[in-house]
Amino acid sequence: MHGKVTSEGVRSNVLTVLAYASAWLGGNGCIPLNHLMEDAATAEIARVQLWQWVHYGVRDDTGAAITADYITKLTDATVPEVRKAVPALRDEHLHIVAKYLKEQVHRQWPSEFLTIDLMPYLAVADGVPPSWQRSML
Repeated sequence: MHGKVTSEGVRSNVLTVLAYASAWLGGNGCIPLNHLMEDAATAEIARVQLWQWVHYGVRDDTGAAITADYITKLTDATVPEVRKAVPALRDEHLHIVAKYLKEQVHRQWPSEFLTIDLMPYLAVADGVPPSWQRSML
C-alpha cells in the first residue's frame, strides 16, 4: 500500500530542517517544535526525504510536482513561520540553513549528514569555540 505525500508533510519537513538546524548552529541539540522534541535525526530524515521527493519527481496530494523550485519557494515562505515558532533563533543561522536546504534539493545526490555539512558555521561564543572543537585544534 502506498501512502500519499501531503503538501502539509512537505511544509512540515521544511520547517523542521530550518528550525532544528538553525537552533543547532546556535548550540542547541534539540528543540520543541509543534509539540514534539526534534533533534538531528528528525531533521536529517526530513532533509533527505525532501531530496528524494524532488529527485524522484513525486507529486503531493494536491497534484503539485515536488521540484527544487517548489522547495525553494516553500523554504522562503516558511522562514517567517520559523521565526515565530522559535523566536530565539538567530537570523544569520536561519539564513545559512535556508540557503543550505535550497542547495541540497538541487544536488544530484544528498550530502552525507546535515550536521557535518553545517559544522563550519557553528556558533562561537565570545570568540572561543566549543570544548570539543578546541580539543581538535
